[in-house]
Amino acid sequence: MRPERAVLLALIPLTLLSLPADAAVRLTYPSATPGGADVAVYWASFPVTYKVDRRVVNLLPGGESALTSAFNAWSSIAETTVSFRSLGVGDGLKAGPPPGQNTITVMDGLFAGQGALATTTNWHDDNGKMTKADIMIDAGIVSSGYSVQQAIEHEIGHLLGLDHSAVLTSVMYPYVGKDGLAPLDSDEKNAIASIYPKTPEPGGATLKGHVAGNEGGIFAAQVVAVNEKGEPIATGLTDANGDFVLQTVPAGRYRIYAEPLDGPVDPRNLAGVWRNAKSTSFPTKFATDPVSVESGKVYGNLSVNASGAPARLNPKWIGCADGEKSDFSLMSMPSIVRPGQTISIAVGGDGFTSGMTTFEVLNPSFQRVGDFRYGSNFTYATFKVAPDAAAGSAIVLVTSGLETATLTGGLRVEAGSTPGRLRAVRR
Repeated sequence: MRPERAVLLALIPLTLLSLPADAAVRLTYPSATPGGADVAVYWASFPVTYKVDRRVVNLLPGGESALTSAFNAWSSIAETTVSFRSLGVGDGLKAGPPPGQNTITVMDGLFAGQGALATTTNWHDDNGKMTKADIMIDAGIVSSGYSVQQAIEHEIGHLLGLDHSAVLTSVMYPYVGKDGLAPLDSDEKNAIASIYPKTPEPGGATLKGHVAGNEGGIFAAQVVAVNEKGEPIATGLTDANGDFVLQTVPAGRYRIYAEPLDGPVDPRNLAGVWRNAKSTSFPTKFATDPVSVESGKVYGNLSVNASGAPARLNPKWIGCADGEKSDFSLMSMPSIVRPGQTISIAVGGDGFTSGMTTFEVLNPSFQRVGDFRYGSNFTYATFKVAPDAAAGSAIVLVTSGLETATLTGGLRVEAGSTPGRLRAVRR
């Protein structure tokens, strides 16, 4: 089963100008000075003001209130200084370079008809300080049937300085489906708290380490800190030397693993320095030992050895069906489940072998209650979700022989009634 294609949420950064890799993925560009350190973009002060074109207000269900709700999703993150202030509604607003105000306009001219629901353009100086940002929304966003709210929240993440994420449940994942996700993921919350902390030093712990392959440090490997509930709490990409830094990691016990950007998200979905990374193939590898961390402390020398044969196993799609049914669609976007459900979960991709490939959900609230069954390029089994399962993202770990691979954020537990099946996917 192959998934149908979906709609891209685009990022088009301009004014292209090495920092260590940071929490989540920050918009990072080469230095304007030859040999200088890479530059991650940021706002130097808040509130960030913006003005809305009247065409956008008339276009969106809920008008200005829909935009306010999307901005509030970010400004309500605890332990950050992020805030916004609307300058109201205007007529005939145009996106463009500084000087000028930040705008939310309808996509037209050069950016129209590119197949994206929305785009964001950021301008910054040589030090990464942002001077202007414009969000442009495609006029067909409402009739498309895709999640308008999630699309807007995604673009605000770019406005704040975040690049795309390879975590399927992240609002910064580059594709959007028909149904939006619940509140922002822990990963992007931690990222914003580390970029714009309320205190001089970000809270939580800092994890530092290195990912090495056959040819040394791996550039743009995704590093994930997963807690004892199987939730990806913080992620980041390794820099050109293979080094990573995860900040604002809450106190707790974590397993650390690295996985390649080999789909559904790869370096072509990213901007700036990350786009220059070569997609290195390797199986998902865990650091040798879990690490217990305390807030305010730094934990270094965390090592992930990703050397060995290139990966053959590559999960790309996931789907769910009620009970023991098998009428699921495999999709490159997360499946939403509810506490107390009995569901069949299917995972598919490359390198799946009938009778050999299995998977587990790295969340103790998921208990497998049936045998694995197989299709041509996927496997599935029935699981029971505990009635007291906490809301949050979950990781699917696939095993075939001695090889392992992950779908980070492949599942999300949400409270409430069971949703309808998602019909569109992000690719």
